[in-house]
This record gives sequence, structure tokens and C-alpha cells, in this order.
Amino acid sequence: MKAEQRTVIEHMMEKGERALKSAGEHIKQGDHDFASSKAYYAVFHFMQAALATKELTFSKHSAVIAEFNKNFIRSGIFPKDFSKNIERLFKQRQIGDYDYSPVIDKEAAGKDLAIAKMICDKVEEYLRKEILPK
Repeated sequence: MKAEQRTVIEHMMEKGERALKSAGEHIKQGDHDFASSKAYYAVFHFMQAALATKELTFSKHSAVIAEFNKNFIRSGIFPKDFSKNIERLFKQRQIGDYDYSPVIDKEAAGKDLAIAKMICDKVEEYLRKEILPK
């Protein structure tokens, strides 16, 4: 693996970790719409890290999701329920970022954060074991 590629992967993973932390802080502050948005972005950054292992980059969220599904879910690296969970997080992000009033409650934001942590943990485990061994 090229050093530049490894740097991109590690940077995207670090951004994902920061987004997870931010989501938790938003929940504590009662900003549930922002929490759900950050939960999605955590997963988005980890999906970008995984795609970078194949030297794939995309500017559209839909392309990142589609290619992650194609390269990592349909291929069996990650379970099929990841796709459904990623779709939920994407929809929640749309609500959190674009709706005019906060409509995501604490329970939904907490579920979004739990889903995001699970996905990010699994992707990070895969990347550290298979792609970025020390």
C-alpha cells in the first residue's frame, strides 16, 4: 500500500472517530438532530476509508454508499444489515441537517449513535486487521 493511501485511510478513520465523539456530545446537550447527523458522518468517513483501500473516491454521498455496498457488503466482508442501517443513518442525517425543526428525539439519536458505533467499530477492525497491520 502506498504511504499516501495509508495516510488518507488513517485520516478518514480519525475524522470518523471525531464525528462519533461529537454525536455523543450533541446528545448530552440535547441537540438530537445534530447528533444523528454526526452519527451518519462518522459512518460516512469510515466508508470513505474502506473505499480508499481500493483507491476509490467519490464526491456524492449516494456514490460512497453504493460503492461501499458493492465492494464490502455484497462481497460478504460486512453483513447485509449494514446496508439497512446505513440507509437509516443517511435518512436521519437528511432530517437533522435539512428539516426546519428538530424532529429527532433522544431515543432515535441514541439508536443512531449505537448503530454508527457498531458499524465504525467493525470497519475499523477490518481495516486494522486486513489493511493496516502494524
